[in-house]
Amino acid sequence: MDGAIGITDAQLAHFERNGFFFVPNPLGAEGVREVDARQQEVEPVWAQTEFPGCNRLACQFLMIGEPLLKMVESPILLEAARRILGAEDLHVGACGIGDASQGRSIRQVYWHVDGGPDVRQVSFRTALDRHDASNAPLRVLPGSHHRSRDEVEAELMQLELATGNHEEPPEHCYARHPQEVEVVLDPRWTLIWTPSCWHATGLKTGAGPRRAMGWNYFPPGGRKRDVKAVMQLNPEWEDWPEERRRLWGLDS
Repeated sequence: MDGAIGITDAQLAHFERNGFFFVPNPLGAEGVREVDARQQEVEPVWAQTEFPGCNRLACQFLMIGEPLLKMVESPILLEAARRILGAEDLHVGACGIGDASQGRSIRQVYWHVDGGPDVRQVSFRTALDRHDASNAPLRVLPGSHHRSRDEVEAELMQLELATGNHEEPPEHCYARHPQEVEVVLDPRWTLIWTPSCWHATGLKTGAGPRRAMGWNYFPPGGRKRDVKAVMQLNPEWEDWPEERRRLWGLDS
């Protein structure tokens, strides 16, 4: 880990109000190169392996092993997450690395939310390839983590219908929202945000990969999506120290 994050009160206020803020990538350039190399090393094996019942990008994350486990367990990142969430006891509820569009025809992700006003979570997201306007950048609707699902869904539907592209209400919405923020994520920066904010992506028009890595911390009672993947990719998990088991959601 390259150094302390040093979260300010202004950044915390921005997170609470808008749902995100940026910090310099805590891995530093050397750390990014190491993770990039490891990701490319494990990807061919990962692509040919079945992971029944597990999120595939979480499995790729866990295949990289100790470098990413230790990064998630870094005291400076845990301190930042505790300060953001106002909770001492945290666990990792989801993680992933790789190109989410790999092997799919989809070139754009529709508006959706992973949580809601009652779900406290913080996610650390870092691009391994620059996510610029041609590479399906993340689009975030600031402040929507404080709004009800029904209210935002209805608003997005009206904006989608206003495009004039539909004869009847569509299943998914892609239209731009006048208050959205398009996040051009460069590997030099890490996005700290809550997926309880509504989000989508732009359209991928450029060639090349769109890789990213991320993981979510939750307070007690929060999501534990990837526990099965953690156990499957780390058969020695029962021998882990209690603190590591608890952080990866293996305490029950």
